[in-house]
Amino acid sequence: PDFFWVPSFCCSVQMLSLAGGLPLKWTPEIESMFQTMATISSAGTSLLIPDCELSHLRTSDVFFMKQLAFTFAIPTIIISVLLTWGTIRLICRCQRCKNIKARDHKNYTILSIVLMLFLCYPTLVEMTLTMLKCVQVGEKRYLMASLEEACFEGRHATYTLFLTIPQLLLVVIGLPVLAGSIIVRNGKKFNRYNFRMRYGLLYLGYRENRAWWEIVIAFRKVAIVMIATFGAMIGVDLQAFLALFVIFCSIMIHLIGKPFDVSQEQFLLLHQE
Repeated sequence: PDFFWVPSFCCSVQMLSLAGGLPLKWTPEIESMFQTMATISSAGTSLLIPDCELSHLRTSDVFFMKQLAFTFAIPTIIISVLLTWGTIRLICRCQRCKNIKARDHKNYTILSIVLMLFLCYPTLVEMTLTMLKCVQVGEKRYLMASLEEACFEGRHATYTLFLTIPQLLLVVIGLPVLAGSIIVRNGKKFNRYNFRMRYGLLYLGYRENRAWWEIVIAFRKVAIVMIATFGAMIGVDLQAFLALFVIFCSIMIHLIGKPFDVSQEQFLLLHQE
Protein backbone atom coordinates (compact mmCIF):
# COMPACT_ATOMS: atom_id res chain seq x y z
CA PRO A 1 0.00 0.00 0.00
CA ASP A 2 0.99 3.63 -0.47
CA PHE A 3 1.96 5.34 2.78
CA PHE A 4 3.45 8.44 1.15
CA TRP A 5 0.69 10.76 2.44
CA VAL A 6 0.70 9.48 6.04
CA PRO A 7 3.89 11.19 7.39
CA SER A 8 2.96 14.53 5.83
CA PHE A 9 -0.62 14.38 7.12
CA CYS A 10 0.37 13.30 10.64
CA CYS A 11 3.18 15.86 10.81
CA SER A 12 0.90 18.68 9.67
CA VAL A 13 -1.75 17.78 12.23
CA GLN A 14 0.85 17.40 14.99
CA MET A 15 2.43 20.77 14.22
CA LEU A 16 -0.95 22.49 14.25
CA SER A 17 -1.90 20.83 17.53
CA LEU A 18 1.41 21.90 19.09
CA ALA A 19 0.62 25.49 18.10
CA GLY A 20 -2.29 25.26 20.51
CA GLY A 21 0.23 25.21 23.34
CA LEU A 22 1.17 28.82 22.67
CA PRO A 23 -0.56 31.15 25.18
CA LEU A 24 -2.22 33.31 22.55
CA LYS A 25 -5.79 34.55 22.45
CA TRP A 26 -7.28 31.92 20.15
CA THR A 27 -10.99 32.00 19.38
CA PRO A 28 -13.12 29.17 20.82
CA GLU A 29 -13.47 27.64 17.35
CA ILE A 30 -9.69 27.50 16.84
CA GLU A 31 -9.14 26.10 20.34
CA SER A 32 -11.67 23.36 19.57
CA MET A 33 -9.79 22.62 16.34
CA PHE A 34 -6.49 22.37 18.23
CA GLN A 35 -8.02 19.94 20.75
CA THR A 36 -9.41 17.77 17.97
CA MET A 37 -6.08 17.69 16.16
CA ALA A 38 -4.24 16.86 19.39
CA THR A 39 -6.55 13.89 19.93
CA ILE A 40 -6.07 12.67 16.35
CA SER A 41 -2.31 13.15 16.18
CA SER A 42 -1.31 11.99 19.64
CA ALA A 43 -1.82 8.63 21.28
CA GLY A 44 -0.78 10.05 24.64
CA THR A 45 -2.32 12.43 27.14
CA SER A 46 -5.02 13.64 24.73
CA LEU A 47 -6.70 10.23 24.82
CA LEU A 48 -6.15 9.37 28.48
CA ILE A 49 -6.07 12.04 31.18
CA PRO A 50 -5.91 10.42 34.64
CA ASP A 51 -5.81 13.70 36.62
CA CYS A 52 -9.48 13.56 37.59
CA GLU A 53 -9.13 10.07 39.03
CA LEU A 54 -6.08 11.19 41.01
CA SER A 55 -7.58 14.40 42.38
CA HIS A 56 -7.26 13.08 45.95
CA LEU A 57 -3.46 13.23 45.65
CA ARG A 58 -1.16 16.23 45.78
CA THR A 59 -0.50 17.93 42.45
CA SER A 60 3.22 17.23 42.69
CA ASP A 61 2.60 13.53 43.45
CA VAL A 62 0.35 13.20 40.39
CA PHE A 63 2.94 14.96 38.22
CA PHE A 64 5.76 12.63 39.25
CA MET A 65 3.53 9.57 38.84
CA LYS A 66 2.77 10.65 35.28
CA GLN A 67 6.49 11.20 34.62
CA LEU A 68 7.21 7.69 35.85
CA ALA A 69 4.43 6.23 33.70
CA PHE A 70 5.59 8.03 30.54
CA THR A 71 9.16 6.89 31.17
CA PHE A 72 8.03 3.32 30.51
CA ALA A 73 5.65 4.29 27.70
CA ILE A 74 7.85 2.93 24.91
CA PRO A 75 8.38 -0.54 26.46
CA THR A 76 4.66 -0.62 27.25
CA ILE A 77 3.75 0.19 23.64
CA ILE A 78 6.11 -2.44 22.25
CA ILE A 79 4.91 -5.15 24.65
CA SER A 80 1.25 -4.28 24.00
CA VAL A 81 1.71 -4.49 20.23
CA LEU A 82 3.59 -7.79 20.50
CA LEU A 83 0.89 -9.28 22.71
CA THR A 84 -1.89 -8.04 20.43
CA TRP A 85 -0.42 -9.38 17.22
CA GLY A 86 0.71 -12.54 19.02
CA THR A 87 -2.88 -13.15 20.05
CA ILE A 88 -4.12 -12.46 16.52
CA ARG A 89 -1.55 -14.88 15.13
CA LEU A 90 -2.57 -17.55 17.60
CA ILE A 91 -6.25 -17.12 16.72
CA CYS A 92 -5.44 -17.26 13.02
CA ARG A 93 -3.51 -20.49 13.52
CA CYS A 94 -6.45 -22.05 15.33
CA GLN A 95 -8.97 -20.91 12.74
CA ARG A 96 -6.58 -21.24 9.79
CA CYS A 97 -7.07 -17.73 8.50
CA LYS A 98 -6.25 -17.28 4.84
CA ASN A 99 -6.52 -13.48 4.72
CA ILE A 100 -3.27 -12.85 6.61
CA LYS A 101 -0.12 -14.57 5.45
CA ALA A 102 2.44 -15.81 7.95
CA ARG A 103 5.07 -13.27 6.87
CA ASP A 104 2.60 -10.40 7.26
CA HIS A 105 2.23 -10.93 11.01
CA LYS A 106 5.81 -9.75 11.57
CA ASN A 107 5.37 -6.91 9.07
CA TYR A 108 2.18 -5.70 10.74
CA THR A 109 3.74 -5.97 14.19
CA ILE A 110 6.72 -3.77 13.28
CA LEU A 111 4.48 -1.35 11.36
CA SER A 112 2.20 -1.00 14.39
CA ILE A 113 5.15 -0.26 16.68
CA VAL A 114 6.56 2.34 14.27
CA LEU A 115 3.14 3.99 13.88
CA MET A 116 2.46 4.16 17.64
CA LEU A 117 5.90 5.59 18.39
CA PHE A 118 5.44 8.10 15.56
CA LEU A 119 2.17 9.30 17.08
CA CYS A 120 3.42 9.33 20.68
CA TYR A 121 6.71 11.12 20.00
CA PRO A 122 5.49 14.75 20.45
CA THR A 123 3.71 13.83 23.70
CA LEU A 124 6.78 12.01 25.04
CA VAL A 125 8.97 15.01 24.21
CA GLU A 126 6.54 17.39 25.88
CA MET A 127 6.31 15.30 29.07
CA THR A 128 10.10 15.00 29.21
CA LEU A 129 10.68 18.74 28.88
CA THR A 130 7.94 19.58 31.38
CA MET A 131 10.18 18.23 34.13
CA LEU A 132 12.64 21.06 33.34
CA LYS A 133 10.00 23.79 33.22
CA CYS A 134 10.81 25.86 36.30
CA VAL A 135 9.98 29.43 37.30
CA GLN A 136 11.99 31.82 39.45
CA VAL A 137 10.25 32.69 42.72
CA GLY A 138 12.43 34.76 45.03
CA GLU A 139 15.83 33.13 45.32
CA LYS A 140 14.71 29.65 44.22
CA ARG A 141 13.25 28.04 41.13
CA TYR A 142 10.06 26.03 41.46
CA LEU A 143 8.42 23.49 39.20
CA MET A 144 5.74 25.10 37.05
CA ALA A 145 3.47 22.04 37.32
CA SER A 146 3.52 22.34 41.12
CA LEU A 147 4.91 25.51 42.66
CA GLU A 148 5.35 23.70 45.99
CA GLU A 149 8.15 21.60 44.48
CA ALA A 150 11.63 23.17 44.40
CA CYS A 151 13.56 22.47 41.20
CA PHE A 152 16.74 20.37 41.27
CA GLU A 153 16.34 19.58 44.94
CA GLY A 154 15.23 16.41 46.67
CA ARG A 155 12.70 14.40 44.69
CA HIS A 156 12.89 16.62 41.61
CA ALA A 157 16.67 16.21 41.41
CA THR A 158 16.32 12.43 41.69
CA TYR A 159 13.66 12.20 38.98
CA THR A 160 15.62 14.53 36.72
CA LEU A 161 18.80 12.48 37.06
CA PHE A 162 17.30 9.01 36.68
CA LEU A 163 14.29 9.70 34.42
CA THR A 164 14.54 12.98 32.52
CA ILE A 165 18.16 12.76 31.38
CA PRO A 166 17.79 9.16 30.08
CA GLN A 167 14.57 10.21 28.32
CA LEU A 168 16.35 13.14 26.64
CA LEU A 169 19.08 10.82 25.38
CA LEU A 170 17.01 7.74 24.50
CA VAL A 171 13.68 9.26 23.42
CA VAL A 172 14.05 12.89 22.35
CA ILE A 173 17.35 12.29 20.54
CA GLY A 174 17.47 8.50 20.35
CA LEU A 175 14.24 7.75 18.48
CA PRO A 176 14.92 10.07 15.48
CA VAL A 177 18.53 8.90 15.28
CA LEU A 178 17.43 5.24 15.41
CA ALA A 179 14.85 5.80 12.68
CA GLY A 180 17.40 7.65 10.55
CA SER A 181 20.02 4.92 10.97
CA ILE A 182 17.51 2.25 9.91
CA ILE A 183 16.70 4.19 6.75
CA VAL A 184 20.31 5.08 5.88
CA ARG A 185 21.64 1.56 6.45
CA ASN A 186 18.92 -0.11 4.38
CA GLY A 187 18.82 2.15 1.34
CA LYS A 188 18.96 -0.82 -1.02
CA LYS A 189 15.84 -2.41 0.51
CA PHE A 190 13.39 0.45 -0.10
CA ASN A 191 11.56 -1.41 -2.86
CA ARG A 192 11.35 -4.73 -1.03
CA TYR A 193 7.86 -5.59 0.13
CA ASN A 194 8.75 -6.53 3.71
CA PHE A 195 10.88 -3.45 4.37
CA ARG A 196 8.34 -1.14 2.75
CA MET A 197 5.55 -2.56 4.90
CA ARG A 198 7.57 -2.22 8.10
CA TYR A 199 9.25 1.15 7.71
CA GLY A 200 7.50 2.76 4.73
CA LEU A 201 5.85 5.25 7.07
CA LEU A 202 9.27 6.83 7.63
CA TYR A 203 10.48 7.31 4.04
CA LEU A 204 7.79 6.76 1.39
CA GLY A 205 7.12 9.96 -0.53
CA TYR A 206 10.62 11.34 -0.01
CA ARG A 207 13.26 11.42 -2.71
CA GLU A 208 15.77 8.58 -2.60
CA ASN A 209 18.59 10.83 -1.37
CA ARG A 210 16.23 12.48 1.15
CA ALA A 211 14.80 9.31 2.69
CA TRP A 212 16.21 10.36 6.06
CA TRP A 213 14.21 13.64 6.04
CA GLU A 214 11.94 12.43 8.82
CA ILE A 215 14.80 13.24 11.22
CA VAL A 216 14.49 16.90 10.20
CA ILE A 217 10.74 16.75 10.83
CA ALA A 218 11.29 15.16 14.26
CA PHE A 219 13.65 17.86 15.46
CA ARG A 220 11.31 20.53 14.10
CA LYS A 221 8.66 19.07 16.39
CA VAL A 222 11.13 19.18 19.28
CA ALA A 223 11.81 22.87 18.60
CA ILE A 224 8.09 23.72 18.64
CA VAL A 225 7.52 21.70 21.82
CA MET A 226 10.45 23.46 23.51
CA ILE A 227 9.01 26.86 22.61
CA ALA A 228 5.55 25.86 23.83
CA THR A 229 6.99 24.42 27.05
CA PHE A 230 9.55 27.05 28.03
CA GLY A 231 8.01 30.03 26.26
CA ALA A 232 6.07 31.20 29.30
CA MET A 233 9.40 31.84 31.02
CA ILE A 234 10.52 34.31 28.33
CA GLY A 235 7.27 36.13 27.64
CA VAL A 236 4.33 35.59 25.29
CA ASP A 237 5.52 38.02 22.60
CA LEU A 238 8.98 36.51 22.32
CA GLN A 239 7.47 33.03 22.42
CA ALA A 240 5.24 33.81 19.44
CA PHE A 241 8.16 35.34 17.52
CA LEU A 242 10.32 32.28 18.19
CA ALA A 243 7.56 29.99 16.96
CA LEU A 244 7.23 32.03 13.76
CA PHE A 245 11.02 31.97 13.37
CA VAL A 246 11.10 28.17 13.62
CA ILE A 247 8.28 27.90 11.07
CA PHE A 248 10.09 30.33 8.73
CA CYS A 249 13.35 28.37 9.02
CA SER A 250 11.45 25.12 8.44
CA ILE A 251 9.91 26.50 5.25
CA MET A 252 13.32 27.67 4.00
CA ILE A 253 14.93 24.30 4.78
CA HIS A 254 12.05 22.55 3.03
CA LEU A 255 12.34 24.71 -0.10
CA ILE A 256 16.11 24.28 -0.25
CA GLY A 257 16.16 20.57 0.59
CA LYS A 258 13.14 19.64 -1.57
CA PRO A 259 12.60 16.34 0.27
CA PHE A 260 9.63 15.13 -1.79
CA ASP A 261 9.85 13.60 -5.24
CA VAL A 262 8.32 16.36 -7.36
CA SER A 263 8.51 14.33 -10.59
CA GLN A 264 5.08 12.83 -9.82
CA GLU A 265 1.90 14.82 -9.32
CA GLN A 266 0.91 13.07 -6.07
CA PHE A 267 4.27 13.90 -4.47
CA LEU A 268 4.24 17.45 -5.86
CA LEU A 269 1.11 18.02 -3.80
CA LEU A 270 3.03 17.07 -0.65
CA HIS A 271 5.83 19.48 -1.58
CA GLN A 272 3.43 22.37 -2.09
CA GLU A 273 1.61 21.72 1.19
